[in-house]
Amino acid sequence: MLSNLRERAMVAYETPQAKKARRIAYHVLRAAKKFVAGSGNALWVTGTTMLVMVMPLVFEIDREQQLLDYEGGMVMPPR
Repeated sequence: MLSNLRERAMVAYETPQAKKARRIAYHVLRAAKKFVAGSGNALWVTGTTMLVMVMPLVFEIDREQQLLDYEGGMVMPPR
């Protein structure tokens, strides 16, 4: 009975529909792997660009805000 089941499974495995389904699954998985790898590279480029280009601007804005807060806290003595 087990050999009969194994034979039927092998026959079903070799049908044209099963071969087509395996081929489609292979291509879908390959495309998904390429997409994940490509999006990982794009994420790395974006993150690096943010560090190099945007963070100095953030630091400069923070420094300017601290200077404005310091100047605003200074009180002129009465004459």
